[in-house]
Amino acid sequence: MRPVQEYDDALLEPFKEDGVSVPLLRLNRVALPPVEFRVGGCVYRYERSYPLKGHSAVMPKYLKEQIGAGKRPLVVERISRYYVYMATDAGLVAE
Repeated sequence: MRPVQEYDDALLEPFKEDGVSVPLLRLNRVALPPVEFRVGGCVYRYERSYPLKGHSAVMPKYLKEQIGAGKRPLVVERISRYYVYMATDAGLVAE
């Protein structure tokens, strides 16, 4: 099994926009995590990304839809994009 990138949930801050609030993890100084990673014991899987400029036209709506469907999104901020991950029910990260 490959090493799993893990981050403390104390690094999370709120991402609030257009009536939606989800956790945000800023990773502007580290390599982008793989398709899956762990934050505070919760495994997240990559879904999609949005450019920092222009995201507000579509990303909040997408997040609201996912929350409405019972999913738990996490937004990861990078230098030029937001990456949206969804919490999985898996306890272990796949190889």
